[in-house]
Amino acid sequence: MEQQTFSNLFKDLISRLYDLVAIETHPLAAFFPMAGDASTRRAEVIQRLILDEIEQLRPEGKEILVQSPEWRSYLILQKRYIEGRNPHEIATFLYIGDRQFRRDHSRALQALSMRVWQRYFQPVAQPPGGEIVDLFEDQGAFELHAEQLDLNEVIRGVIKLIERRLEIENVELILALSLSPPQIFTDRILLRQILLSLLNYVLHLRGQSGLTLRTEIGRTMSMSILFDVDDQWVSIQNDEKDSLEFARRLSQRLPARVDEMYPPQDKSGPAEIRLVFAVIQPRTVLIVDDQEAAQRMFQRYLSRANLEVIGITDPSQGLALAQKIQPALIILDVMMPHIDGWEVLQTLQLDPRTKHIPIIICSAWGESELARSLGAAAFLKKPVIQKDLLDVLVRLNLVQE
Repeated sequence: MEQQTFSNLFKDLISRLYDLVAIETHPLAAFFPMAGDASTRRAEVIQRLILDEIEQLRPEGKEILVQSPEWRSYLILQKRYIEGRNPHEIATFLYIGDRQFRRDHSRALQALSMRVWQRYFQPVAQPPGGEIVDLFEDQGAFELHAEQLDLNEVIRGVIKLIERRLEIENVELILALSLSPPQIFTDRILLRQILLSLLNYVLHLRGQSGLTLRTEIGRTMSMSILFDVDDQWVSIQNDEKDSLEFARRLSQRLPARVDEMYPPQDKSGPAEIRLVFAVIQPRTVLIVDDQEAAQRMFQRYLSRANLEVIGITDPSQGLALAQKIQPALIILDVMMPHIDGWEVLQTLQLDPRTKHIPIIICSAWGESELARSLGAAAFLKKPVIQKDLLDVLVRLNLVQE
């Protein structure tokens, strides 16, 4: 795992330090060491470990020097994450402004993140039970599962995750979501992580004002975060640029892009971070196979192909469903009870509403000539190999090579 990736995930983790459910399911959770009583929840161990690391940052000496730069990082972290005080209270205690607090808070988090990285992640070759992989950087480690999503619904779910932080930091959030649900075809987990990273970046960069989160449907589909910055925004941006770059790299997988708009340097004013989605009309693949394990296999094989996969185990439903959804492709098993694949193939070929749909026949028997003579576009011998399936999809112009 790259240190930059870790740093951004750690900022997300510590922002939910007292949400044990969120910690338990966080991408970093599996890599923290577990020690002591096995009955203790992993989330509680991680929470305690981070709080202990904050205490380790306390400067030597008994007297607390509130206005000393040497003490500031520790006091910010101690009062923010151990005492649970809000940022304005901490800034007042330290005799600094809210803007200075956000800058110092960012640097304190960086110092804490570096300490945790060096002690628990950098030297470790493997997590318990496997190899360390970067869930978002390694192409083979994070399997995308694209689905049709309502962007407004995903945004509301993300806001619910951070509403406690918004309350503590006294941030007014205005939702200006489109009346028509913006439908996008992408991976839910990846999208949520991008939204969290962008919001984390904006919450550090903003001035005194609140945030407006807006979705728009037009020639493109987009989500915008609108906020104001003060005249010191460039310095804060430099401290937080890793969070933005992390979100930018992840967004390429949606696919989408991150656009930015700021006032001139050394000027205050409105700013905007926009996530613009590429317009993709997902094509559907219909799987007709009575084995659920085969259905899951095809889902896995096609998870990166920007194809919506619909599976049915009852071959008698094949014709009606194909007529309704008009899939770009049908993958059809032969050996099924009551109605075999040959009969389904013939029915689909004879119907004027489905005869144009290419069909791949799958069988454990070498029946490629028979499949083609009956009108199948291709034949795959079971067990189906992913490369063979993707090669056929390339030939049928359903995916790029």
